[in-house]
Amino acid sequence: MSLAAGCVQPPAPPPTPAEAPAPAPAAPVRDPLEDDAVRAALAAAERALAEDRLLTPADDNAHLHFQRALALAPNLPEARLGMERVVERYLALAGSAMRRQRWAAGRTMLDRAAVVSPAHPSIAPMRRQLELLANAERLTMDLEPRAVRARSIALAGKLAAFGGNARRANARVTIRAGSDADGRWIHEQLRQAPGTTPVRGSIEIGRPPRVTIVLFNLDGDQGGEG
Repeated sequence: MSLAAGCVQPPAPPPTPAEAPAPAPAAPVRDPLEDDAVRAALAAAERALAEDRLLTPADDNAHLHFQRALALAPNLPEARLGMERVVERYLALAGSAMRRQRWAAGRTMLDRAAVVSPAHPSIAPMRRQLELLANAERLTMDLEPRAVRARSIALAGKLAAFGGNARRANARVTIRAGSDADGRWIHEQLRQAPGTTPVRGSIEIGRPPRVTIVLFNLDGDQGGEG
């Protein structure tokens, strides 16, 4: 049957789009600390760290066990923090060696810290400080305890003469005395030496009394004292 003249056929309705499938529910994220192997690695690392087994023995040390934990759970905060603690322990051991003037032991501790974290920001400054101390000249003056307590005029004169070294620009002074009052008196006698550079250093309580002056070698590219 033909269409009547002038009639326009309406367009066909657009096809109904197929409905998209609903997304599958996300799988639950498992806490890596629920993994027995991760927990075992962390526990072994903590035991090794507590016993200063940091890089040795080769098959049972803190660094190794924290690495194993990271291999099982990359970016695990507990393991990354553990690595930092290993480095901090080596830095503490290096500092202890430096205070005892055991320079070779201090260098070894810093070398081991660099094995764990080569780019750690504290290693290079501490290494510079160690070399500065290792290459410094040390002058010591042992004091008679009774003369210190008596505020001896003769001792005061000797301290003033010795204080000329303490007034050098590259000098740092450590005063060991039986009391804070004794230490301050010794410091005051050192200050009687001529010069404008202040006597810089510290007072520590101990016996026998002593003045130690460290003269740093500031030539070359060794950096500051830290």
